[in-house]
Amino acid sequence: MAKNVIMPKFGMDQETGTVVRWLKQPGDAVTKGEPLLEVETDKVNMEVEAPASGFLTAVSAAPGVAVPIGQVIAVIAGAEERAAVAAAPPEPAARKATPVAANVARAHGVPLDALPADAGPRITRRDVESYLAGQAAAPAAVTAAVTPDGKVAAVPAARRLAREQGIALTALRGTGPAGRIQSRDVLAAVTTADAAPAPAAAPPTRRGSTVPLSSMRRTIARRLTQSAQDVPQFTVTMQVNLRRPLALVDELRAIPGDGPRPTVTAVLVRACAEALRRVPQVNGSFQDDAITLWDDVNIGVAVAVDDGLIVPVVRAADRLRLAELAAALEWLSQRARAGQLTPDDVQEGTFTISNLGMYGVDAFTAIINPPQAAILAVGRAVKQVVVLADDRTSVEPLASFTLTADHRILDGALAARFLGEVKRLVEHPALMI
Repeated sequence: MAKNVIMPKFGMDQETGTVVRWLKQPGDAVTKGEPLLEVETDKVNMEVEAPASGFLTAVSAAPGVAVPIGQVIAVIAGAEERAAVAAAPPEPAARKATPVAANVARAHGVPLDALPADAGPRITRRDVESYLAGQAAAPAAVTAAVTPDGKVAAVPAARRLAREQGIALTALRGTGPAGRIQSRDVLAAVTTADAAPAPAAAPPTRRGSTVPLSSMRRTIARRLTQSAQDVPQFTVTMQVNLRRPLALVDELRAIPGDGPRPTVTAVLVRACAEALRRVPQVNGSFQDDAITLWDDVNIGVAVAVDDGLIVPVVRAADRLRLAELAAALEWLSQRARAGQLTPDDVQEGTFTISNLGMYGVDAFTAIINPPQAAILAVGRAVKQVVVLADDRTSVEPLASFTLTADHRILDGALAARFLGEVKRLVEHPALMI
């Protein structure tokens, strides 16, 4: 019995999936459970297993094309069904229109089957607008009245005037008896030509290339645009002294032993996890006109990959020691850059850290990853002269910590309290041991 292969759903907010590559070709024998294709979602690439044993047929999703969740993309057929499919003549694929294209066509009374068949397998808004522009630009058919000898019927004065003005009589419709062209018809044509705007100068030709958005980039654009538009965001910034955490990391790395070495990022995650326990409002979400305070402290750490940014999540970060955090961060970063993260690795984050200090960035403002309440942006450590409590001066490595907060959940005082806790813990890492 044939079994449909559908585009699976890997995440709660996933709407489409993009085929990266088919691991089997049409006609190949497949076994239930073996990898059938690789799909790019908005966060990770995943292998999709064959739902049944048989032969791969009716592959309808080409690599690089976004497919709605739940749509049939292939069929696993038995031997008899495979033979029937092979014997049947191929049916032309029906052209579908995007929702926007369908609305534009409906508003202008354009039947979709009137569009050129070579415009591609999917009718877009641009296809409909191009058709409308062509219809508007097409000149109306004009049939000039003619005499029995085949000449255009026009009075002599109209002929002379048309000759002087360079107007073709065949393009005119006469208003005189039996459609004879009058002088006023020629003058009307001259007036229309004079009133017509001059053709606009062609824009300067620029060279470039168009790069299609990947599913990841498309989702980043959608989610962060939504965040910037829907979430009232504000920022608070503090200068944080990294002398002690840097010294701690150097000391721990000098201890002989195997396994991942602690990093400054691990110290940041540990400090944020502790601060989230002390200021639980920051570990919340605004959902359905209510604020949810999460029991678990799951901290996402932004990792740059070839095609964008991915945020793997360290679960229960408040219950992990510094060495355990370092191991978790190294494992997640390696899997992120290798494209081996699973949906569980990137979901259910309650807070996010974005550290661009290693790229030489002094300070920046990050956009909240909804529905989280806040995100922390960390810049590089810059040596600066600091006046100590006893009025002595010292050169210290200071970094800008900028917290972007959802004003629906947090006020300035709470945001400042949280960031102050992070600053205190980072500057005194012994408090977290």
